[in-house]
Amino acid sequence: MCRMKKWIVCLVVACGFAPASAQEYGLFNHVGINAGVGSEGISVGLATPITEYLELSAGVNIMPGIKIKDDESINVSTPIPGYSLKTLKIEGNLARTTFDVKLSVYPGGDSFPMYLVGGFSFGGEKLGKLEGFSPEVAQLYQEFPQYAGVISTHLDEYELRFDRQGYVKGDVRVKKFRPYVGFGFGRQIPKNRIGFRFELGCQFMGKMKIYQDDQEISATLKDKSDGDFSKVIDKLKVYPVLRLTLTGRIL
Repeated sequence: MCRMKKWIVCLVVACGFAPASAQEYGLFNHVGINAGVGSEGISVGLATPITEYLELSAGVNIMPGIKIKDDESINVSTPIPGYSLKTLKIEGNLARTTFDVKLSVYPGGDSFPMYLVGGFSFGGEKLGKLEGFSPEVAQLYQEFPQYAGVISTHLDEYELRFDRQGYVKGDVRVKKFRPYVGFGFGRQIPKNRIGFRFELGCQFMGKMKIYQDDQEISATLKDKSDGDFSKVIDKLKVYPVLRLTLTGRIL
């Protein structure tokens, strides 16, 4: 009887450990789920190991409505007697949703969880919306409709026209497909049930484009405005990514 118990224990140990090491790696043999926060907003995703050195992941990133406000000058292409226009308060909203697919490479394999990562992000081309309202322009257009279309504001090198209600509206667009590279520390399929992961990277968005009424606006102005939103449009061709992630193994 004692000998039988020993054989049962040995069999349980063998069944518990041998398959685990045999199926430790391989597409979808294990699946991890992760949730994180960072410069791309709130992120959730799934991951699976391919080999000891490779992990494949896919996820979604939701950026809440971060707002940027600027004071821009109001320009009049045709002189309007008796009217002195003030500056315009323009507001940008950077809310957006993106998806990503990435491949993480661990040069040290199981021995060290530092990794390099490459892949791409994709989503809607609209990076953010912008809007401003001037009661002075609205009043002027109401009293003198013949001046409609001669009043504008500028954002960086771009000229935006007011509509007849005194609003100026537009949106900022980038490429739908955006390559990504980065590095970090931590696995998406933790050895235990829960783990942590840190990542730094950059998303290549290319030059931002300004649209108004679904038409791209050409950069025609020589003097750039120097507000916060203008600086974003002019400088941010590569989007920096920082992410802290809580990882878990569900399979």
